[in-house]
Amino acid sequence: MIRISLRRRRTEWVVISEDTDSQSMELFGTASQTKRIAVGIILIALYAILALLPMSGFIGAAGLSSILSFAICVAPLIGIIMGPWRGFGFGLIAGIVATMVSLPIGGGVYLIIPTTIVGPAVAALFTGLSLKRSTKVANTEIPGPLLTMIYLIIVIVLYEIVDYEAWWFMAPYMLAVVVSLVFQIRRFEFDPNRTYLQLIPFTFLGAMLDHSMMAMGSVYLLQIPAEVFGFVIFPAMLVERTIATLLGALLGFIILKVFGEEIGTSTS
Repeated sequence: MIRISLRRRRTEWVVISEDTDSQSMELFGTASQTKRIAVGIILIALYAILALLPMSGFIGAAGLSSILSFAICVAPLIGIIMGPWRGFGFGLIAGIVATMVSLPIGGGVYLIIPTTIVGPAVAALFTGLSLKRSTKVANTEIPGPLLTMIYLIIVIVLYEIVDYEAWWFMAPYMLAVVVSLVFQIRRFEFDPNRTYLQLIPFTFLGAMLDHSMMAMGSVYLLQIPAEVFGFVIFPAMLVERTIATLLGALLGFIILKVFGEEIGTSTS
């Protein structure tokens, strides 16, 4: 017997797909959709505010020329909480808003390397796709982590073509490729009800995806020499991405604890 009940007091969300290995579009009640969008707006505002809080300096060919901010901690969370498609849109808005907010202080790294404006969008898209082993798009399942791995490999190849003398700069990206591969072949999937530690692989992946736009801009727009990448920027990048990974996971854990039951776990 199938029992159907209608509730007036609370609108519940319904998952179309029952396959835990794949993520698909979910239907949410109006209240839940509104709360999810509200959380997305909060993330955009948080990204813009943290864009003004310096973490370290951006070291270009001419020396210290700008600042890198704590906004990088938020970029992966947009994809984790909002999902790949919606996350891409919110991430793009976050990058634009952060650029506008940074204009009074010179525009920061966003004007020096314009590709960084789309950094949070790229991070949100591919981090969101990596939450499950497959994502349903127009009745077709695509391997999200595999697509993420391919993107990272393309970034590595584009870097090594120009600056192969400092090949080790791509070591964290190679680790991100391994993480993506593990996400694809193993049943290691995001569960908001688990511990803080399970967020770390996802925030690490998102931090490197966000950095990829800066790396490509540095190589092809600024044409920073390989020795600067290998001996100056590389140590700073390790510190920055470690901080972004750990703080991003902590921040994500707090947000999910506060809003998790209200926004559900949509990955649409």
